[in-house]
Amino acid sequence: MSSMSAEVVPLRQAGQTQPPTIRELVARTRALAAEENRTENVFFDHPHFHLRLAQRGLNMRQVLETVREGEPTGKPKLDPYGDWRIKLRHTVAGRTVQVVVAVQLDRIVLVTAI
Repeated sequence: MSSMSAEVVPLRQAGQTQPPTIRELVARTRALAAEENRTENVFFDHPHFHLRLAQRGLNMRQVLETVREGEPTGKPKLDPYGDWRIKLRHTVAGRTVQVVVAVQLDRIVLVTAI
């Protein structure tokens, strides 16, 4: 039986020596969450995400609008899984919503809502 490698491989394109910029990560996030994709590239099944959504009285429309139109805050962070995490902020229905997103090559994972 073979074991899985513990090596973490960060999100980088072939030949890229520098980490992606916040602009690149936001552009990738928006492309993956575009309405015409019908959120098939957006994963929101993490239990922590659902817990925070309920605790903060937010709905998926507010979250998705934040992901699609929000402005980045802070700097991207490389998580232990090799994904780049960014925080997006947007005012939706009179509320300021923040969403932390893990950006992967072919999908985004909603980590938490603030």
